[in-house]
Amino acid sequence: MRSVLSVSPGEADCFRTISDAIAAAADGDVISVRPGTYAESVVLDKEVTLSGAGSAGEVRVEASGDPALRLAAEHATASGIVFAHSGGESAVEVRGGTLHLEECEVVADSSVAVVVRSGGDLRARGSVVTNPGGAGVLVFEDGRGDLRGCALRGIQTTAVVARGGAAPRLLDCTIEDAQGAVLVADRSGGTVTGTAVRRIGGSAIVLEDHSSLTVNGTAVSDVEGVALLAAGGSEPVLRDCRVERTTAQAIVLVQASTIRLDRVHVDAAGGHALHVVESSSAELADCTATGTGHDAVLVHGGSAVLTRCELTGGAGAGVVADGDADVRLSGTTVTGASGPALLAKGTARVTVDGGALRESATGVLVEQSARGEVVGCDISDNRGDGVVTTSAEPLDVRGCRVERNRGRDLRTEDGNARVVDDGARRGREQRPATDAPRAQRPEPAADPAEDDDRPADKDERLAQLLEQLNSLTGLAGVKREVETLVRLHQMAERRAAAGLPSPPLGSHLVFAGSPGTGKTTVARLYGRILAALGVIRTGQLVEVARADLVASIIGGTALKTTEKFEEALGGVLFIDEAYTLAAGAGAGGGHDFGREAIDTLVKLMEDHRDDVVVIVAGYTNDMRQFLATNPGLASRFARTIEFTDYSSAELVTIVEGLCSSHHYRLEFETRDALHGYFTDFPRDANFGNGRTARKVFEEMVGRQAYRLAEDTDADAVALTRLLPDDLGPLPGAAVGAGAGRFDEERVEELLGKLRNLVGLADVKQEVAAMVDLLASARQRQAAGLPVPSLSRHLIFAGPPGTGKTTVARLYGSILTAMGVLAQGQVTEVSRADLVGEYVGHTARRTTEAFDRARGGVLFIDEAYTLSTKPGGGHDFGREAIDTLVKLMEDHRDEVVVIAAGYEREMAGFLDMNPGLSSRFSHRVRFANYTADELVTIVNQHATTSGYECTGPTVAALRGHFTAVVRGESFGNGRYARQVLDEAITRHARRMRSIEAPTVNELCLLLPEDVPPPLHQG
Repeated sequence: MRSVLSVSPGEADCFRTISDAIAAAADGDVISVRPGTYAESVVLDKEVTLSGAGSAGEVRVEASGDPALRLAAEHATASGIVFAHSGGESAVEVRGGTLHLEECEVVADSSVAVVVRSGGDLRARGSVVTNPGGAGVLVFEDGRGDLRGCALRGIQTTAVVARGGAAPRLLDCTIEDAQGAVLVADRSGGTVTGTAVRRIGGSAIVLEDHSSLTVNGTAVSDVEGVALLAAGGSEPVLRDCRVERTTAQAIVLVQASTIRLDRVHVDAAGGHALHVVESSSAELADCTATGTGHDAVLVHGGSAVLTRCELTGGAGAGVVADGDADVRLSGTTVTGASGPALLAKGTARVTVDGGALRESATGVLVEQSARGEVVGCDISDNRGDGVVTTSAEPLDVRGCRVERNRGRDLRTEDGNARVVDDGARRGREQRPATDAPRAQRPEPAADPAEDDDRPADKDERLAQLLEQLNSLTGLAGVKREVETLVRLHQMAERRAAAGLPSPPLGSHLVFAGSPGTGKTTVARLYGRILAALGVIRTGQLVEVARADLVASIIGGTALKTTEKFEEALGGVLFIDEAYTLAAGAGAGGGHDFGREAIDTLVKLMEDHRDDVVVIVAGYTNDMRQFLATNPGLASRFARTIEFTDYSSAELVTIVEGLCSSHHYRLEFETRDALHGYFTDFPRDANFGNGRTARKVFEEMVGRQAYRLAEDTDADAVALTRLLPDDLGPLPGAAVGAGAGRFDEERVEELLGKLRNLVGLADVKQEVAAMVDLLASARQRQAAGLPVPSLSRHLIFAGPPGTGKTTVARLYGSILTAMGVLAQGQVTEVSRADLVGEYVGHTARRTTEAFDRARGGVLFIDEAYTLSTKPGGGHDFGREAIDTLVKLMEDHRDEVVVIAAGYEREMAGFLDMNPGLSSRFSHRVRFANYTADELVTIVNQHATTSGYECTGPTVAALRGHFTAVVRGESFGNGRYARQVLDEAITRHARRMRSIEAPTVNELCLLLPEDVPPPLHQG
């Protein structure tokens, strides 16, 4: 007969502990646990039922170290109990038996919240699992898990992990606010059905090492990474799922993995909707993708079959087949892609059977050595050409409707390209091969006698210009690219004369690279070369920057841009730092006049495409972002010429040229010293290359003049010699690479802003001390004294909402005013901005973020998340840390790195790499705001918003902040703003009951508007 045993911390006739009740119980008994907190580690070694009495959350078991609940019987049940645990391996452990966990809550701060191993079986119903210190549920060693109607939230790493042949099942669950949702590895499996996965900080669902997973009717949204990553020969299946708002690709297959997608909808993926590489394969049926941030489907060296799919919009192409990919489309529609609807390149093969490729930049584009077959397809209404091939392999177009495309309906642009056109229906035929190429404008009418001499003059002039180009120092890659363009235009002329179509000609160029690498000089020569070729009429260079194109009033930008464009007709429009057109004016919420200039340029380039060459120039990374701001830009600038930094030897050659033109000469030892000087010269984002070489030359001349000023016996030879002593110190040695003027007034102004921040007394003292150290180092350097090695990198340790980002911005501005940093911009990143989804991706992401910060501050929020290993997968966070350490060393004078997070976690972060602690020698501690400081913050924000707090209201606010429970994640300033927002909402509700409130009533916040304290974990 089953007995009921009662447990209570204070009631009579009850066991005082759960463990005592279990010891007295027999198999099959029920143990009723009454409300209270039980500090013990419960071991279920009998087949009993633990039942929590009272309301949810009133029965709480707390343990530290050993699990709060451990199953050591064949079968047991726990119902309505909170199991809280900190430290140790796990909060709940299941070994070898079956544990029913019904409407329980597992609150862990442990490595894992729930562990199922050694053939154990977890049956969880309506339970909640949280673990800000590690993983959620780990099933391995042939363990089983069945979770139904459960919620896993606030998980620091991965919510559900299956390893070693495990196969957990999730039904109607919720996974939110976790670093990862599901990890299946080591030949494991499982199913996920009817589950909501949202707000994931890394990759959501990951499969590794020949694992499988079936996902049905599940929604994955708001992912700071990839929604699903399959690697190592894994085989996921997705049916009736939605994937929305990922910062990276939606679905990625690598390392010979295979996926089946049925009725899957992808929306607003930051990268590709589907990315297939490394011999992987994908099969899609009745799937859709909308609004992707890149090409919707990219297959590189793998295969994909799309049946009855719809791809709409997106910032890139619809479907891209690259490498030796094999892509097949059946009844699939691609609409409105910014690039081609279907792009094949490399040695790829594409097959299209039915469907439609419409309203994209191009319908079908086949390049390099790709080949394909397009049968029964609607290729119409595209913004450019319908079908284009430049491949030497055949493209078979049969039974297609190809019409109403704005360019040509069917076009070949290579002498070897072949289009097998079997009954394709077209609106406009391909233009005859005898048509003159677009780039070949007719020459103005000339006197016949003069015309006889023009070819010789033209060749001679062209040879002179190419000789000028080749005489420039360095720029080997640039010279090769320009010569290639010249030969393309010459080939177009010869092919036109032979009655053949011209090769693809794109005169507009992107000049990408650092300043001072000769971009303007090459642009000027390029214009003259094109004029000599007869491609443009005059070849003059019109050089402009943002200020020449952008006005401050609506409509003015289009006028200024058109005026400069018309001035360049017949020649070259050179737009320096073109990326500033996309960076701007609208960033603060105003009208984006820079974007207006871009839109105007795109239209003018189309209207006058044969009468002007546009060259846009700027830093490489910035120019990529610039081309992405308007769908028409990338297609018009088909070629990018990379201007690399000058080598030390090339910089010495430039100085030698300046010496020669100004009648100076370098001695042998001076040339050697100059080479070493340029080798050690700090190359930050503002390194001037040729301009730096000129500046060094001018400084050497100045020092020589100072050296010889009192030497009246110096002869003419001495007056021309530059010696090693004429070289100055390297800029920014031990202080910074800014090499700018110390603006004492600006520094004091910024320190005043820092002092005016609410609270943060210790922070202000630390930053002021750091400023004093740097100022002293600069003074010692100016006096010729040794300068101590100073690390300017900082740890900002403390709870959220305490002004860490605000102080970081002020610190960057202060260092710029001191001449330590070149620009002082603050680049804010988190784990998602640095950590990639596959091997090698993290190093690239981290380097790109570091490059954006060069000359300023790289602010890494919650940096400790880089030191956590999500779900036991590959430790990409460690890869980011290792990359950062190397970059901080290689560019130690160019970037200040500030790593921020909770104090305890930041200690673990610094332990991840031996080089971190030495680089972060200063730690600034941010304390919680006091109640009075929080009241001050509310008052300041209320005043800014046009509200006023009365004396009693201030007292009520102080009482509110004094009473609020502050956990580790207490929001401080953010919480203060939250309280103000709630007070304003309550005030608005109160105003509804007043028929005609006065202005005073509309502005005054009263004590009743102050909300009760909110729970702050």
